[in-house]
Amino acid sequence: MKTTSTRRVFVLISFLILFIQSQNEAYASHAQSADITYQCLGGNQYQISLSFYRDCAGVAAPNTAQVDISSASCGQNLSLTLNRIQGTGIEVSPICTQMNTQCSGGQYPGVQEYIYRGIITLPAQCTDWVISFSLCCRNSSIGTITNPGSENIYVEARLNNLNFTCNNSPTFSNPPIPFVCVGQPYCFNNGSFDADGDSLFYTLVAPFTSATTNVNYIAPYSESQPLTSSPAVSFNTATGDMCMTPTQLQVTVFAIVVEEWRNGILVGSVMRDIQLRTITCTNNNPYVNGINNTNQYTLTACAGQPINFTISTFDIDATQNVTINWNNGVNGANFTSTG
Repeated sequence: MKTTSTRRVFVLISFLILFIQSQNEAYASHAQSADITYQCLGGNQYQISLSFYRDCAGVAAPNTAQVDISSASCGQNLSLTLNRIQGTGIEVSPICTQMNTQCSGGQYPGVQEYIYRGIITLPAQCTDWVISFSLCCRNSSIGTITNPGSENIYVEARLNNLNFTCNNSPTFSNPPIPFVCVGQPYCFNNGSFDADGDSLFYTLVAPFTSATTNVNYIAPYSESQPLTSSPAVSFNTATGDMCMTPTQLQVTVFAIVVEEWRNGILVGSVMRDIQLRTITCTNNNPYVNGINNTNQYTLTACAGQPINFTISTFDIDATQNVTINWNNGVNGANFTSTG
């Protein structure tokens, strides 16, 4: 059972200073990452949001997106067309400003983020609503699963509007586009946040190709070890942190399911499908030493009590400037950067 008797604040500080060397690869498609979230607008009306991440070397993103909405217990099968939000489709590649990606005619890998939204009024109160999206195809450059260029990308969100009449799903503040340096430690966190204050629990799963099928990993890769890393990939179910030190160049995929719990009862969940690329870097990543230099990165506190702490940054490349920013994942908090 997972309870909300205490509130946990998880702090994520991520840095990425990359020098991406030229990689001449061919791509057959464009579906790199995706996730679905929902927001209650009152009663049984919900705004459905799809975030779709396109590899700029692939075909164009769709103008609209269709999601399927179903409930087995209530015998419901619906569909909803989501419209692309104006102004989305911007590049979100974590690359230095002086470099150009394939999104702008350059040679380096690039990613664009597209947001689609629509509103639906659910016709019944059911415990098992499933909101799903599927699109062909994944990038053929993925080397850890079989037949990636012919496999769909599938994500879903689950909703119980019988026991929880106006629930909001968890949302993400960090884009799912990790570019990771070979030979350097790296931790990826989705920056999950739940507006209702529910407890979040994370599970690392094999990416889905449909509601009932998963990708097939090529041995020795698996859902818990989706890339070559030394030490092995670790995953924290309480924070969603996935940490690794890649040892070779590769492109892989993994998926994370985020469940929200309230007073020990499962409220709903969202799924995120993520493509990860390792790259050759000539730079040393900056690093931090935990909360108040304790090498600890989580903090447990009682709701309603103020929390203040310091995060110090370091870089062995003494001539470089280091900046620090955050994802605004704690509602009402203030963040100040100095030095």
